Amino acid sequence: MTTEPYGKKNPFPAPVLSVKHITGEGSPKETIHIEYSLDGSGMNYIAGDALAVIPANDPALADALIDKLGLSPDSQVPTPEGETASLKDALVHCYDITNVNKALLTKWAAASGSQELDALLAGDKDALNDFLWGRDMLDLATEYPASFKSAEAFTGILKKIMPRLYSIASSPNAHPEQVHLCVGAVRYTARDRKRGGVCSTYMADRLQPGHTARVFVHTNKNFRLPEDGDTPIIMVGPGTGIAPFRAFWEERAASGAKGGNWLFFGNPYRATDFCYEDELNQLTGTGKLKLSVAWSRDQEKKVYVQHLMVQEGEELWKWLEAGACFYVCGDASRMAKDVDNALHEVIQTWGHKTPEEAAAYVADMKQHRRYQRDVY
Repeated sequence: MTTEPYGKKNPFPAPVLSVKHITGEGSPKETIHIEYSLDGSGMNYIAGDALAVIPANDPALADALIDKLGLSPDSQVPTPEGETASLKDALVHCYDITNVNKALLTKWAAASGSQELDALLAGDKDALNDFLWGRDMLDLATEYPASFKSAEAFTGILKKIMPRLYSIASSPNAHPEQVHLCVGAVRYTARDRKRGGVCSTYMADRLQPGHTARVFVHTNKNFRLPEDGDTPIIMVGPGTGIAPFRAFWEERAASGAKGGNWLFFGNPYRATDFCYEDELNQLTGTGKLKLSVAWSRDQEKKVYVQHLMVQEGEELWKWLEAGACFYVCGDASRMAKDVDNALHEVIQTWGHKTPEEAAAYVADMKQHRRYQRDVY
C-alpha cells in the first residue's frame, strides 16, 4: 500500500516550533510570527508561495453549539473524510461552524420551521446577505432553535472546514525544513459575543510549540523574485503584507543577490507596530535594504505607503528606469488600488508622461513580469 505524498489531498501535520507576538501591547493590529517544521514532509516551497493552514474551531464555540442543540458531545458522527469521530471532535476539527450561507440557512429553516427564515430566503437578496454577514451556527441555534433527530443529521447539513492561505514569510534557503508565517489576529464583537477569525485565533491563541497543524504548500507562480539577482526590487507591503517580502529579503541574502532592495512598509504606530524591527534595522544598517516607513497614526494627518511613494517619486522613477521589479502585497480593495494610483502618478510626474503613456508603461511592466501583486 503506497502512502499519498503530503500535499493538498494529504495535509502534513506540521509541528509548531514557536509562536510570538511581533506587535506590542496596546497595538490596534495584533500580529504574530509563527514557525512550523516541515521536516519529513517532503514538501518544498519557493519565496513567494503561500502556506495553506487547516484551522480548528474554538472548542468553547463547539461546546456552546452542542449544548444549544441538546446533543451529546460523545455521539459518533461521520467526518468529511469518511471516518468517524465524536461530535465534539468533528465540530472542532472537521466542520465549518462559523460561516452561514444561503444553502445552509435553507436547511436550517427546514429544521427550525421558522417562517421568518422562509420569508427571508424568498425575499430580497441584499436583506439576506445583510442577515448572513457575521452570523455563525451558534447565532442560528440561539435565535432560531432547531431540532435534529441525531448528531449525524446535524453534521449532515454542514460543510467541511476549509484551509486558509497565508503568504510565506521565510526563505527555505535561510530556514531549511521550516516555514514561517506573519499573521494578523482578527478579533471583534458581534451580537454581544466576542469572536475571532477562525484560523488567525487558532494560531494566535490555541497553537503552542509541540502542537501540530495540518498544512500544505500552495504554489504562487505569479509572485516570484527576478531570476537575475542584479535586478533591483521595490516591495510595498503594509501590515501583514510584509510577509512575502521577509521571504524575499532572506532569499536575496542567501543567494548573494547584488540588486538593490527597497521596502515600503506601513502600520499604525512605530512604538507598537514595527514588525521585524531588528531584522530591518540590521539590513538597513549594512546597506542591504532601503526602508521607507509610514506610521499612519503617529501624527495628526494619516500617512500611508502610497503617500511615501509619491514623496520619494524622483528616486522611485530612477529605480523603475533601472529595470526594478515592483511588488505589492496586502489588501486588494483599497491599499493595492491606492498604490497603483501612486505608481501611475510617479511615472507621470517624474517620467514626464501623459496618463495614457503612464498606463502603457505600467502595462509593459506587467507584461514583462516587473509588476506583480499578491493581494487578497
